[in-house]
Amino acid sequence: MPGNGPIIHFPTEEEQQDALDEFAREMRRVKARKESVSPRKLQEALATISDYLKTGWSTGGGRRLRQFVWSLWNSYHLINLYDLSSGLDGRLTDAVIVVFHAAMVDALSEDQKRLVLKESGEFARWEQASAETPEDEEVLYPPFPMSIEGLRRVAHSAEQNDRRIEKQRRDEQAREANDE
Repeated sequence: MPGNGPIIHFPTEEEQQDALDEFAREMRRVKARKESVSPRKLQEALATISDYLKTGWSTGGGRRLRQFVWSLWNSYHLINLYDLSSGLDGRLTDAVIVVFHAAMVDALSEDQKRLVLKESGEFARWEQASAETPEDEEVLYPPFPMSIEGLRRVAHSAEQNDRRIEKQRRDEQAREANDE
C-alpha cells in the first residue's frame, strides 16, 4: 500500500555541496593534525625507545615499553597507560608521548614501527619466544601484564559477556518477529 514504506530523502544540490564542504574541512583538519607531528621529534623518540629496549628490555620500564611498541604493531592493546606513564623516567615518558601522539593522528608509519621492533631486538626476542613455543600454542610475547589467574578471570568475563550479548540479540530478534 503506498505511503507505508520508508520516506527517502534525496539531498538537494545545496545539501550535497554543504556535505562535500564539511568533508573537505574535516580532511584539512586531519592533515593538520598529522602534520603537527614533527618528523625530527618522532625519529628522536623512536630512537630513544629503540635504544632503551636494546639493553633495558628486561626491566620494569622495558616491560612497559615492549607492551607499548607491540601494541602499536599488532593492535593488541592490553596495556595500562597509567602503569606505562608511572613506570618510566622523564626522557622515556616524553618519547612515548610523541610516539603515541603520532600513532593517534596516523603519522606513525608501519615502516617506523617495524624499524623500532627490529633495531631494539624485539623481533629477535619474538622469534626466540616463537621457537620455544609448542606448535599448538600461541606465542605469548611480550608477556602479559597480568597473572594467569587474572587472565582466567578476564577470559571468563569475556565468555559470559558474549553469552549475554547473544541472548540479547536472540531476544531482540524474537521481539521483532512478534511485532511483524
